[in-house]
Amino acid sequence: MFATIFAIHYDARGWLGWALWNIYRLLPVLVNVSYFYKAYRLWINQDEDNTTAAVIVASMWGFTEASLRITVIEGRYRSLSKLMCFLNVRTYCPVDAPRVHRQRAALFDRNNRIILLLVGTMLLQALWFMTTQLFNRDAFMLQLNGKVVQNAGVQITYGLLSNIWGMIHVLPFGLLYITMNIFELEMKIILEAVTNLETTLTKYLRTFHKSRLQVGESSCEEQKVFWDIIQQELNKHISRHVDLLDNLREYSLIVGPFAFVQYYGTFALIADCGFILSIEGLSSNSFIYILFATVLVFESFLICRGIEKLNGLNEAIGQALYTGFDWPGLLQYTDGFRSQYQSVRHSLLLIIGRSQKGFQCSYGGLGGISMERFAQLMQNSYSLLTILLQFAK
Repeated sequence: MFATIFAIHYDARGWLGWALWNIYRLLPVLVNVSYFYKAYRLWINQDEDNTTAAVIVASMWGFTEASLRITVIEGRYRSLSKLMCFLNVRTYCPVDAPRVHRQRAALFDRNNRIILLLVGTMLLQALWFMTTQLFNRDAFMLQLNGKVVQNAGVQITYGLLSNIWGMIHVLPFGLLYITMNIFELEMKIILEAVTNLETTLTKYLRTFHKSRLQVGESSCEEQKVFWDIIQQELNKHISRHVDLLDNLREYSLIVGPFAFVQYYGTFALIADCGFILSIEGLSSNSFIYILFATVLVFESFLICRGIEKLNGLNEAIGQALYTGFDWPGLLQYTDGFRSQYQSVRHSLLLIIGRSQKGFQCSYGGLGGISMERFAQLMQNSYSLLTILLQFAK
């Protein structure tokens, strides 16, 4: 329902549903086309002021970026659905099960609040746009042959369709960010399980040491139980870790192209909004640009920080095993259980090796997503703003 309302995805049933869905998605696309038309008229006439030109270019760029975001999400929507199905399977509870359930429930509530916050922010921006911008600036109004259409109903409809693009611009990010949050929590659960692994096995170690004082079949049985428990625990964590990394790679195929569009779109839009603010100054009319630029910066920050946190958690899993696991004390070699000893060591090294590789996610293959790239984004936006201000003089 969420994806359908905001024109992200719809599984049409029958030709009528398919036709209505495409008409619904076509309306905001026509709004985008109208801004290209305004830019064309602006290029022909070249008699508009810098502010009008900046507003038209920013709107056209923002609508185009929203279209590209939707294209990325729509193209990988089946993969995104599979990821959500995987993350909704919550049978992995290696530690305190009630606490894990509470963590997952708390994240569910938090994700709902994030969606409500995004929708509320965009509704506030839409309300501000309709009341302060639409009828006060020709650049935001529907035009034919370079003249504003003198019909209030048409202009209100046009303004509402423009605001749909505002929703489309932000909410696909919300889907990816929520998915990232769930991955982060599942990584934390594995980390807690691995951190507590030694405690879980210590009680079996005590039994193992006692059994060494005995002789005969009983001692062998106790040792066999001990090694089986270790391997069983490790296999459970390895399987979950491998599944998460495999699905994170699939996730990177979605978030990478999306982040590429988001990075370069945000880079230009922040500079353009700053250019408009530098001309008009701070006023009630400029609030919409401040709000929009803030949302763009916050989006970029959350993506970069989220990917870094996932990589940090993945590395922490290996570190927890390497530095926090008492290998000599727990894994005592005996000739009778040589194969079990080697198998357990291999499992431990497998987790450590996978965790050290990291989760690679890049801007469509052009550099990794990180807080360093976020800093570069802000620097590049400022540089572009400086260039634009030179043209305004």
